[in-house]
Amino acid sequence: MVTWTAVQRPAGPRGLALVGLTGALLSGIGDVLILGRPSSGRDFDQAAGMVPPHIDADDRWRSLWNGAALPARRIHAGTLAGHVGIGLLQWLALRGISRTLPTGRERRIAEASATVFTVAGVLTHQCCGTVILAYKKAMDEALGSEDETRPSPRSATPLLAISTAATLGALAAYSASLTVAELRRGESASGWQSVVTPLPPVMVTLLNFGALPAPVGGYARPASISIGLGTYFAITAASSQRRGDPRTGSTTDTAERSAGRWERRRPPPTVTA
Repeated sequence: MVTWTAVQRPAGPRGLALVGLTGALLSGIGDVLILGRPSSGRDFDQAAGMVPPHIDADDRWRSLWNGAALPARRIHAGTLAGHVGIGLLQWLALRGISRTLPTGRERRIAEASATVFTVAGVLTHQCCGTVILAYKKAMDEALGSEDETRPSPRSATPLLAISTAATLGALAAYSASLTVAELRRGESASGWQSVVTPLPPVMVTLLNFGALPAPVGGYARPASISIGLGTYFAITAASSQRRGDPRTGSTTDTAERSAGRWERRRPPPTVTA
């Protein structure tokens, strides 16, 4: 007699990458909600026309003035979207992908880096929202003011600088761990797979989106990191779908490992006296 048994298998890299892609999309929407406006990337970086004349803007955080004219509810909604996208979905994806690496130092570093990236990323998103709301308050107060020039509010900016550095540093450590793990496999496919990590696409978007023309630049620029991460997750999902992922040591299509599958099994023989 043949019976059907449900066997739950762990999520594979493709399923995890799709979760991460959803998280990157959600955090990108959050970025656009708190900062996006129709402008070129250059005008966005300079916050052209957004800084009140009575405010001496801090050049390091000048781009955050783009969100000062937006409704407070939109800023709160964008902050919440970023928290869910980064703190839940991207964390599940990055941590899960790190656990497909062989047991060892690279896997431990990748797991720890995924958590640090998540905590720092959520903190960065929260600090951005806090600073933008402080700028919004200063903008409202500056309207019609006859006072001399005042400096930008420094609400949460020191913490924002630390969390931003920690976010990029953790992403670099995570990417390096994936690269080293792939190169140590010694397989012919590991050459190109070793560069499929989060950091390269994130750096490409960060360094180039400032040159985008209007109106797309003002929306893509604040979501640079999210778009870069989304690109990484999309490439990972696509490459894992076409092959059994080598990190798991199996040639089984990873899409089949992303959910439970019904397998046909024969029951053990019945022993009678």
